[in-house]
Amino acid sequence: MRRLIFIFIAVMYLAIPARSDNESLEIFDKLKSLIISVSDSIKPAVVHIEVVKKKRDQRFESMGSGLVIDKEGYILTNEHVVDDHIEIMVTLESNREYRAEAIGVDKLTDLALIKIELPEGIELTAARLGDSDSVQVGEWVIAVGNPYGFDRSVSFGIVSGKGRVLNVPSLTPLINDFIQTDAAIAPGSSGGPLVNLRGEVIGINSRGVGRTQGFTIPINIAIEVKNKLLGSGKIERGWLGLVLQPLNRSFAEYLGDPELEGILIADIEHDSPSEKAGLQPGDVILEFDGEKYKAEKDDDLNSFTLAISRSDVGKKKGLKIFRDGKEKTIDIAVGEKPKVKEEEFETPYGFTVKEITDNVFRTYLLETKEGVFVSYVEIGGVAAKGHLYEGDTIIKINDDKVSDFDKFKKLIEKYKDDNFLLFKVIRGKDNRFALMDMSKVQQEDIDDKDE
Repeated sequence: MRRLIFIFIAVMYLAIPARSDNESLEIFDKLKSLIISVSDSIKPAVVHIEVVKKKRDQRFESMGSGLVIDKEGYILTNEHVVDDHIEIMVTLESNREYRAEAIGVDKLTDLALIKIELPEGIELTAARLGDSDSVQVGEWVIAVGNPYGFDRSVSFGIVSGKGRVLNVPSLTPLINDFIQTDAAIAPGSSGGPLVNLRGEVIGINSRGVGRTQGFTIPINIAIEVKNKLLGSGKIERGWLGLVLQPLNRSFAEYLGDPELEGILIADIEHDSPSEKAGLQPGDVILEFDGEKYKAEKDDDLNSFTLAISRSDVGKKKGLKIFRDGKEKTIDIAVGEKPKVKEEEFETPYGFTVKEITDNVFRTYLLETKEGVFVSYVEIGGVAAKGHLYEGDTIIKINDDKVSDFDKFKKLIEKYKDDNFLLFKVIRGKDNRFALMDMSKVQQEDIDDKDE
């Protein structure tokens, strides 16, 4: 940042050699006043968020930032800020604290919409939202947030890049279209705004990488997610069921056309729109819905992925491919992207299960999509004593088949008063039994109290 300011000063002096020192100082004073004015205008819309989370049997606190987007109390932040929350508390610039509820989250874009209920007479200052499509690389920006708990800290920088892809450790790959900035985004800044020098919010800060690179979700995407969450409570996205990889020059030569440009289909998901349309691994995508697409490296896949995601579910689209040396157009019906954020359920027997989404199925290499996945077993609890293990897939309780997550919860409720629950599970490739002996646990509890 100091280097940037130094370069700017040097350029300004070279550009205005005939001006007096006083005139030069006036230019810098105007820039300083502009930065201060923008900072002062956005700070009232930035909130401090504290979250109590629970992971397995551990509770812990985390913090982040948020942006007030209207006077009714709606606040945008990151999904990873409020994920696994038990309680969300929001502190305004006035230092008044309010409990917030999560209206909805979108794991794919790392966005969340929360809301606070305000007493009469309390008015919020909403941020002025800009247009992230008009953002230019090199323009000056301000990031505001609560890094390390230092409320409403301001950092200054430039837009370093657009359309960036950021791979983070997660079961769910992000929909990537990040704005990159060298304005500081540190832990606690997540969920705060990135603002241009007109005082318009152009993005919601997501995370920093190293000391000088921050990544911001474009505000246009955030507005789209917010509108969908308020409208239907869910995010509907287009899906074709493709696993893609770039088509570099070596692949092009192998396929017999060194000038071939497109996107290589590496795999097809089972029972997906692509499988039904007859697409095959090894096909090369040339066009989708009349638009040409190509990818030489992983980052280049982003534009095609976004185009699919934004397509209307149920609509037929033309997909031009290259196969066996020839071009071919296939009509394909866009499907709805399967659920990506798996639900979790903490049972009264000392273990927790996850819903088996496509991501869970593929990540853990499970044998079936039916049943529920055991994600946690408490040491010394009923489940552990009954020989249930993390990584098991529960497919049956007593004589009832566990078809899915909702069925499992209903069966747990159905048998809640029974002394014994027999679980049939898949462990690796083998079938096993795990027996919950509640009568033994109840007697042990009585013995412990007598002692």
